[in-house]
Amino acid sequence: MKVQNTVFKWCFYLVLLLMANGLHARENLKLSEHNPPRGNNLSEIAASDSLIRFPHPWTSPYTVDKQNPQSLVNREGKHLYILNKTEWAFFVCDYPEQILKKAHSQGVNVIRVCLEGTPYFKQLGYDIWPWGGTRMNPDWSTFSETYWNQVEERIKLAGENGIGIDLVLYFTLKPTVADTASQLFYWKQVLKRLGKYSNILTWEIMNEYVRNESFQNVAGNYFYNKDYWKRPVCTSDGTTDDAVWPDKHWMGLSIVHTCTGSTEKHDLANWYLSVARNTRAHGKPAFNNESGREKRHKNDDPVHRRKQGWLFSSAGCFWTFHAWEGCEGINDTIYNGPGAEYLLPMKQFFDSMPFWQMKPNFTACQLQNNNLVFAALSKPDREVISMYICSRETRKTITIEKALVRLPDGKYNISFYNPADLSLLGTIQFESTSLGLVSSIELPDFTDDLVLKITSETQKEKSIIKGTQ
Repeated sequence: MKVQNTVFKWCFYLVLLLMANGLHARENLKLSEHNPPRGNNLSEIAASDSLIRFPHPWTSPYTVDKQNPQSLVNREGKHLYILNKTEWAFFVCDYPEQILKKAHSQGVNVIRVCLEGTPYFKQLGYDIWPWGGTRMNPDWSTFSETYWNQVEERIKLAGENGIGIDLVLYFTLKPTVADTASQLFYWKQVLKRLGKYSNILTWEIMNEYVRNESFQNVAGNYFYNKDYWKRPVCTSDGTTDDAVWPDKHWMGLSIVHTCTGSTEKHDLANWYLSVARNTRAHGKPAFNNESGREKRHKNDDPVHRRKQGWLFSSAGCFWTFHAWEGCEGINDTIYNGPGAEYLLPMKQFFDSMPFWQMKPNFTACQLQNNNLVFAALSKPDREVISMYICSRETRKTITIEKALVRLPDGKYNISFYNPADLSLLGTIQFESTSLGLVSSIELPDFTDDLVLKITSETQKEKSIIKGTQ
């Protein structure tokens, strides 16, 4: 009997997987796993015509770039530098337009929203319920038309304001694989109602929950196979030092959370930069889609929070601003969390470079001062390089400091900026005569942090670094 029961359970699970995966539909469409469709038959043209588009950057959905797999690209060939912000109850909050306008003014182009859940119920009183019935007495086969209409209206409003959606499907509910049959109705509804909006960035299965891995495999595979536009699918765990399930094929993004503070316990180099480098190492777009917030996570120092974001971005990851204003304070449209004022300059800096072609580089720019933290990105040919430098302490002034650079033969412009507001601190011209030669450049005096950008003016044939004789 035990053997028969075991066989029955595995057969049942296999049937559920086949239902969810939609393998025949995937074969018939013959779509690439990582590239958007190109409208080469009638069904593709019809899907393209039904897409609800918005102005740049949301002219079409983003998918993982085949040529640069740690970035996202849309059908127009535009790449997305993600600056995300938590806005859990956006679909039911009191002032959606004000939230979007504030986010846009901060440089934010994505907000993270839950489609289901009771975020901060004691403070907000929202029970966000997509189905019929109630949370206590659900009707899984029907849906709240009023709620779904409002969701669509607010997704449109977001797109019109230049904002995309990181859509979390389950915030409070914790389904198991035994719930798959009932949840299939929900997944179909999500794709039918919301898949047509070009500003849906990603389908995020769960918020900070991984104890239902079998269920998430089925759900993840469903969206991976069934979304016509092949948006990345993901999920999230709580605070960890590396990405959640980075090797699963349906995980299109390398996701990590750092709900930690700006105290000495979480060092900028040994914690924040190291976690960023771990997350970037998996060959997928790396995305910290929940950072620490003020008070609750003791992330109260705005300058330290600025440094966290710049270090993650300079390690080749995307960043999220997580604050009271996007949680229980979502209806306070005046409050700004600590460090919010520094988001726009960071976004503008990385948007000014071909960030999708840039990768972490550990020899092009270096420091010898171990009391400073730094990270560098570079194009493979080193035509564009950025280097971010910061002190561990807030309000620390750095003087008489040098950086070491190793550049291919040629002439370069080096510009120095204040990350707080992108004010220009100085420029120099530099000529390299050999890739094997490490040269020092003087840095301008700065307080807290400095970012430099190196751009090639002319490059000669690259010299060879001689081996040890």
